[in-house]
Amino acid sequence: MKRSRLAVVAVLMSLCACGQSGADPLSTVAGTETIVLPRADQPEVHRPTLERLKREAESSGRPLEEVVKRYAARVAAASSPRRTDFEGYDPAVTDPDVMIDGIPYAELVDLGTVARSEGISYEEAIDRFGSQSSNSRVIDQLNAEFPDEISGVGYVDEQRGLRVGFKGSIPPRAIELARTLPLEVTLIGGKGFSAAELRRAQDTVVSWLRSRPEVATMTAHPDDETGRVKVVVQPKVMPDDVEEFTRGLQLPQPDNPYITVEVTLSAESVAVVPG
Repeated sequence: MKRSRLAVVAVLMSLCACGQSGADPLSTVAGTETIVLPRADQPEVHRPTLERLKREAESSGRPLEEVVKRYAARVAAASSPRRTDFEGYDPAVTDPDVMIDGIPYAELVDLGTVARSEGISYEEAIDRFGSQSSNSRVIDQLNAEFPDEISGVGYVDEQRGLRVGFKGSIPPRAIELARTLPLEVTLIGGKGFSAAELRRAQDTVVSWLRSRPEVATMTAHPDDETGRVKVVVQPKVMPDDVEEFTRGLQLPQPDNPYITVEVTLSAESVAVVPG
């Protein structure tokens, strides 16, 4: 399934910098299991065209981003009957299906934006984030094959690793899929809840808060690391006793004991208006 360029940038720019490394199954808190697939044992990334373009950039003294754009334009010209030699031509816009080593050229354009935003080189942006599309296909497959078991999937260590949680034990098929990814993967089993259950718990809380007359605005989001539904409420009148106000909301409690609801009050608007 194709993702918009803005969606790709959004994913790349919302990275979590947590994680752990290791080699074999590790013991964690009671009731959980952890398997770490080290980067050294995962598949290597082969990008022969980009490697050649890097050498061309070095020998010519031109920026790699410019060399990549020129190459994409040549590919587009060879495969498209449309004119490609006009000023300002950009294959990412006119020929969005141009691919270089399996990476859509449109994503390579976005990686230039990411590089400038993160203060890193274009080369490093490609190395760190260039597998976004292929990784996403494996993540989609994990979610499709284990819809009731996945408790969360997220990048860690600035996109150098992936963390995958499961409600129960880690399925062997999930390990098989994870071994196809060119990055370190940490699989955690026995978390006690699924992402679907967490979303349902959030929806229930949001629906309830929409009916409360004392709530001015509110927002909620699920934390798949902890199993918490984190709720921020702006009361119409800030109470003197926060605990009493929170108890008075009479929030419905999740059926799953591994899922909890955490409420924080805000004197400022949190944007979502009940009703």
